[in-house]
Formats: sequence, structure tokens, C-alpha cells
Amino acid sequence: MKPQSPASKENIFNYVFIFLTSLGLSFSLVNHFIFGKTDFTLVVIMACLFIASVASWLRKRVIK
Repeated sequence: MKPQSPASKENIFNYVFIFLTSLGLSFSLVNHFIFGKTDFTLVVIMACLFIASVASWLRKRVIK
């Protein structure tokens, strides 16, 4: 089995992190708007994490 390079592991981590933050953002938005459980700090935190993960992924994609 061929060992993975650090760039490959980082790329996989970016996809996983984007997926997890999108799930968290969806969960917080559903709780906020549909169920009426207003936990605005969770919405803000998940939105910031999602934006940061997408920006990191795009930055690494443009550099290559």
C-alpha cells in the first residue's frame, strides 16, 4: 500500500471539515427557523466555521 502524502491527507481533511460544518450549519439553521429554538450563537459559530473552511479550501485550490 502506497503511503499518502501530507497534501493528500490535508485535502481529505478539507472535504471532511466542509461536510461537517455544512451539517452543523444546517442543523443550527433548522433549529433557529423551523423549530424556533433561538440559539443564535450556534448559528454564528457554525456560519463562521463554514466560511473559514470554504475559504481555506479555495485558497489552497487557487495556489495549486
